[in-house]
Amino acid sequence: MMDPLQQKRRAAMAGVLVNAPLGLGKIAAGVVAQSHALVADGVHSLSDLASDAAVIWALGHSHRPPDEDHPYGHERFETLATLAVAAMLVLAAVGILIDAGMRVVNPPETAPGAIALWVAGCSIALKEALYHYTRAVARRTGSEMMATNAWHHRSDAASSVVALAGIGAAMMGVAWADALGAAIIAIMLGRVAWIHGRPAIRELVDTAPSDEVAAAVKGALIATPGVRDAHELRLRNLGGKVQADVHIALDPAMTLSEAHRLCEAARTGVLAEVPGIAEIIIHPEPDGHADGPAAHGAALRPELRELVDQCLDGIVSEESIARLMLDYRDEGVIALVELHQTPVARAQDRVNLRLARQPGDLAEIRLLWAPDA
Repeated sequence: MMDPLQQKRRAAMAGVLVNAPLGLGKIAAGVVAQSHALVADGVHSLSDLASDAAVIWALGHSHRPPDEDHPYGHERFETLATLAVAAMLVLAAVGILIDAGMRVVNPPETAPGAIALWVAGCSIALKEALYHYTRAVARRTGSEMMATNAWHHRSDAASSVVALAGIGAAMMGVAWADALGAAIIAIMLGRVAWIHGRPAIRELVDTAPSDEVAAAVKGALIATPGVRDAHELRLRNLGGKVQADVHIALDPAMTLSEAHRLCEAARTGVLAEVPGIAEIIIHPEPDGHADGPAAHGAALRPELRELVDQCLDGIVSEESIARLMLDYRDEGVIALVELHQTPVARAQDRVNLRLARQPGDLAEIRLLWAPDA
């Protein structure tokens, strides 16, 4: 079975092979048969051709891996192509609507020829078949761009139905029906452009996905053992997928390595449980102490280490210190000093007395040591 990229490229090329001769044929037949509706329908087919070209261009870029200039990948090339297709539809609709309005006011004296009916009928069959093929590829590959292009093909089939009705009515003596059919086609084009262009715009301006997606992500995070809370969740669409970043609350006494392991477990859980999530960035926080003054304004290690050394001077030798750990809490910073050997008698009390006379962010110094074997 072909890979998704090959399937999408083949569907886009099929659109080119159908839309190029079909669009030119409808315009030529419309001119010969004096059917403005068929000419408008031919313009619609050529806009499909332009959209196929945009899709082919996007497929040449969107599947590239991340690089220095695009560290988040190239998926939004598909979004840009979707927006370009929608813009083409809008431009075609405006031009057709203006010209059709003029023809409704001043209907042509000659009714369209019978050839216009045959060409419109053939267009309906071809474009409906192309719609079903492209839509099937979109479903297999999960590509919103291909789905948009498929509906572009179906809108062309629908516009051919309108053109067929307008041409038939004009041939029966309703002189303005052909132009009215063209106007209806223009409105249909505008509607299709809105339906598929709006999601592309929402993605490009980072509009958040639905609340259901957010609830599913939070549920998967909270289900991870050890995650106490999840907040500040942000979601955005990226090329048909969703990227997320979130803050999770963990036990403040947890080691950095365990916090990292929990973050990886939470990330794996979200990617496995929530369809459509491409990536999630997780920021761990100490539960209950993430927004206090110590977390944002307290001194950093070099300054605190100097203060700890002052409090330990003459009581605990520098050589006996194995490790200094700093715990930033709302009430201040707690310094945990691990020692190689048992300190002198009443060392903790003496350190506490010195700390009480020291200004700064240190709330407590705890001496930790293993008893002698």
